[in-house]
Amino acid sequence: MSAEEVQLKYSKRSSRWKLILAILVVTLIGAIIACLNIGYAPITFSQILSILGKQIPFLSGAINSSSISATNEAIIMQIRLPRVLAGAIVGAGLAAAGVIYQGVFRNPMADSYLTGSSAGASFAYTLAVLFAGTGVLTVFGLGLYQAAAFIGAMATVFIVYFMSRVGNKVPVTTLLLSGVVVNVFILALQTIFELRSGQALLGIVAWIAGGFTDITWIDVYAVFPFILIGIVIAYFFTRDLNMLAMGDDTAQYLGVNTERVRQILLVIGSLITAACVSISGVIGFVGLIIPHMTRLIIGPDHRILLPTSAIVGAMFLIACDAVARVATGANELPVGVITALVGTPVFMYLLRRRKTTYSL
Repeated sequence: MSAEEVQLKYSKRSSRWKLILAILVVTLIGAIIACLNIGYAPITFSQILSILGKQIPFLSGAINSSSISATNEAIIMQIRLPRVLAGAIVGAGLAAAGVIYQGVFRNPMADSYLTGSSAGASFAYTLAVLFAGTGVLTVFGLGLYQAAAFIGAMATVFIVYFMSRVGNKVPVTTLLLSGVVVNVFILALQTIFELRSGQALLGIVAWIAGGFTDITWIDVYAVFPFILIGIVIAYFFTRDLNMLAMGDDTAQYLGVNTERVRQILLVIGSLITAACVSISGVIGFVGLIIPHMTRLIIGPDHRILLPTSAIVGAMFLIACDAVARVATGANELPVGVITALVGTPVFMYLLRRRKTTYSL
């Protein structure tokens, strides 16, 4: 194949990728607006668009404010919008972290649970609730409980990583086994503390189940930079992920420092996961099934797989949260329950449909 043919083929693929991303972004915006309409206070789409338009400087003058009630504006801007945006940010982060973990481990079953970050966050949150009082103190813009979850997730990943080191290398199999062992150990400790938590048990269990009930703008502002920067940095390593998928020997032959790339990507994936878990609790299946779904549709090339998975993950989680809000009437379901109920049959279907391995 000549250089001109290669360039033409890449140009066509790039144009297709841009079209896919544009369609997904528009769909995500539509999904956010649709989810703002879901709730027990009836607010029409025209009112929602007017409230949102009022926040945009060059559009605010054209909005008729007399048609917007202060109550409806407060519901949209202070309750629903931060919650929906938090769902989108966390969904994007968990899906992107799933792509990173699956690429690093060359294992489509890999996600944040395997490295212990979710278990570490849960355990640290439990300890903070039991021993840190009211949790009024803030750290990096996060409440004390959320900051404890963030630190617990990161600390657990580093423990798993250093347990797995063999000389200057970290074998993937050893890392996965270490993650499983640490997960089991932390969950055993957490069970002990939960049994001694008394009245605090309900709040701990609710947080572990995942949700966005008490999300505020402060929470959104606190975690958004970590997740955005993490995804952007990870994108610069998507070519390396493509080469890792061919095997370590091939990747090294092509000039990839496999150990260094794995270390960087593990830190990035853990940072993103920790930021997500710190405000949402432990939400499963997003980082597992979303990369699978997008990979089947757009292929295994990480240059397009990472951004599309992030957008699809955002749409998936805000849709699940919308269902969780209204599924059982006045009492909300934890969004982690909805993702599990949806994710389990979807994942089983994907496994049955595709029994071959993924390759570039």
